[in-house]
Amino acid sequence: MLSPSISRLILICCVLLTPAGFAFANAPVVVVSIEALSAEVETLETQLDDPQTLNRLIAIDDGLTVDQRPGIPAIRGRILNLLGGTGEESALEYVRRVFENQSEFRDEAAMALSLHSYRKPTNLQDWRFLIRSLTVTRGEQTVSVMKALLRYRQRATNSHWIKRVLLQTEQLNEQQRPVAIELLGHWTGLNESDPETAMKADLAFYQNWYAQKWPEEQPATWPEEPETQRWKYAPLLKTLDQTIYSADLLEQGKAVYEKASCAKCHVKGDIGQNFGPDLSGIGALRQRSELLEGILYPSLEIHEDYPTVTVLSKDGKTISGLLSAGEPGSVKIVDPKGKATLIAQSEIEEIQTSSVSNMPAGGLEQLTEQEIIALFAFLQHQENSKKPFHGESQDQ
Repeated sequence: MLSPSISRLILICCVLLTPAGFAFANAPVVVVSIEALSAEVETLETQLDDPQTLNRLIAIDDGLTVDQRPGIPAIRGRILNLLGGTGEESALEYVRRVFENQSEFRDEAAMALSLHSYRKPTNLQDWRFLIRSLTVTRGEQTVSVMKALLRYRQRATNSHWIKRVLLQTEQLNEQQRPVAIELLGHWTGLNESDPETAMKADLAFYQNWYAQKWPEEQPATWPEEPETQRWKYAPLLKTLDQTIYSADLLEQGKAVYEKASCAKCHVKGDIGQNFGPDLSGIGALRQRSELLEGILYPSLEIHEDYPTVTVLSKDGKTISGLLSAGEPGSVKIVDPKGKATLIAQSEIEEIQTSSVSNMPAGGLEQLTEQEIIALFAFLQHQENSKKPFHGESQDQ
């Protein structure tokens, strides 16, 4: 039931967008105006002591998961923050489900969880969620998440997450950076072992520390985008975020997936070869921003299960590529063009790991903007017949 405060309802036959941006047409939908939604949420914000308020906020947010109108993300973010701020377990469980199941709202859900965790840093599941969110949060979201992580005694000590904090620190302004520096001091142990040095430490200090501790890794800095690079991260992400993905784009994206050579190493649904990570469910696992980051900067972070190596054979030959399981007694090396070579283990002198991804950079340079949009429509589509997408019936 809609609350009495919502009086303006519009019954239309329209295109209903899913969280991944796809659409199915001719679905009768009750669409409530942005103004009415905002007004109701504002009213509910003054009634948080009423148990029914949480249920209503959850119902509103859940009903907006298929609504991609401009203004909806801000309303959903506000609702999630209200839910996280209450500290009520039912509200927190809902926010956690949003984090897990709605990749494009993972940053908003993390912000909400950080509000609770800052006051009560006891739930290790929330701690893990907050760490995972460091790949998607921006600006004040990042600051709030880091403040909450500082409240936990636990530390994330592996290179992946230390690097992610360093990358996030680069993107924060001067007023926001101190909390990131403090978190680095906490996670590295410097705050306790050498508080005097920790007081003086800055971003450059921790970048140097990282390079010394993990010399085999790529530097913990964002790659530079040369002037000659056709497609750059920020403007391209803005274009993708403003795009309404459709069934036609999905079909076009399948062809682009092969044109861009993605299919030579990655399976997506029934397309491609399984040398690298399977991308069939990538739309549920990764935000659009993460996908774009991985394509434009493939060596920024290399998947630990798919290492790039150089094999030195006993006869002096070398071959580099993605290390994959071969036939018994051999290893398979897949080069950047998708060509696989089997090498007998008895012929191998040494295997050296590489910090450079087997996935070639510049994969989007040959594509038009429309082709890139279509490619992302395909990448973000989830191969799950139980969920309605691009023209499928909701009853399937």
